[in-house]
Amino acid sequence: MSTNQRMYYIDWLRVIAFGLLFVFHSFRLFDTYPWHLKNPETSISINYIIEFMHSWRMYIIFLVSGAGTYFAMKSKRQNFLNGRIKRLIIPYIFGVLILIPPQKFIEAIQQSGFEGNYFLFLTQLPNGLINENFGWNLLWTGYLGYHIWYLVYLFVQTILFLPLFKLILRYQNNVCEQSSKLFRSFYSFWLIIIPFVLLELLLRPVFPQYLNWADFATFSLYFLFGFLLQINQKIILFIEKNAYKFLTIAIFCWSLYLINRSFLDNISIPEYTLNYFFTIILKNLNSICWVFAFIGLGKKFLDFNHRYLNDLNQGILPFYILHQTVIVIFGYFVVQWELSILEKFLVILSTSFIVTIGLYQIIRRNNTMRFFFGMKRMGIKPGKTSVFQETPNQNE
Repeated sequence: MSTNQRMYYIDWLRVIAFGLLFVFHSFRLFDTYPWHLKNPETSISINYIIEFMHSWRMYIIFLVSGAGTYFAMKSKRQNFLNGRIKRLIIPYIFGVLILIPPQKFIEAIQQSGFEGNYFLFLTQLPNGLINENFGWNLLWTGYLGYHIWYLVYLFVQTILFLPLFKLILRYQNNVCEQSSKLFRSFYSFWLIIIPFVLLELLLRPVFPQYLNWADFATFSLYFLFGFLLQINQKIILFIEKNAYKFLTIAIFCWSLYLINRSFLDNISIPEYTLNYFFTIILKNLNSICWVFAFIGLGKKFLDFNHRYLNDLNQGILPFYILHQTVIVIFGYFVVQWELSILEKFLVILSTSFIVTIGLYQIIRRNNTMRFFFGMKRMGIKPGKTSVFQETPNQNE
């Protein structure tokens, strides 16, 4: 059972998930983990906020991206792959060339003691990029693009999964029948955790770095599941019915993390041991339950249209591409002020948000800038589709 009706709660979840990225990255200046820019004073308490959001936020984004891919394939308004290139690859290249160097410049000043001007930095930047050897993996997406690594990830996933998605659409009645068996009861559902645990157990010890193949595999499972959600609406109804159960289990899982910090420590030391096996079960149970709790609650309370919803969805991509560069630039000056962590956070969050919105208002009125930020030209009727991160690291 599939539907061509717009799932408004998916749009709202997309808007909320990308909006939370602004809060998340504004906090990153004050946790104790490495990042591009750091306040002189950091807080372990903020680590808990970062770790909590990190355990589910990107999984939601990839899931709603899978749902968005379904609608993009069904719309048939344009060549699908050509649309993905325009919406994902062009903005990534533009970001790497124009928006990411200011972040790298500020990072070099604070963390490496660089004393030259920005133009001197730009002349030296290519040498550092050429000397990096990442091997056959997607680590380069984060090294070159920092926070916009997601754009390349989503494009690669689209290319890899496109034949499977076409096959699913062709045999969607059989897919619905088979997938419904997994959702007959709240207990049979938990078989879904098996591929998540097996992939992480097999890949994480071999590819422990963030954005390596272990992460790609996990993100891809959520991406695939987001697509299947739109194929079989019985799955959504099941998740909505059990939303509060998922929320209860999610709170319990996260409470175990807070009670016993060794669970989080074990995640960052992947190995083929029984202890690690139980740790990744808890990790994936926590992530899945938070994601499904948000989906279920979103279906209950956010499945409605609003006059601003379409505009918000159009602005997500440029907002996402811009936001971290704005945060880092403003943060560079604010962290030098004599203020408390909370005061600095609020100043950075509010001013960066206002400036990002202002820049978006400029971008949306210029067709050239719309092209570089993955938006359709003015005058083209907006479609109903859109495309839409162990411990945090530099690329988060």
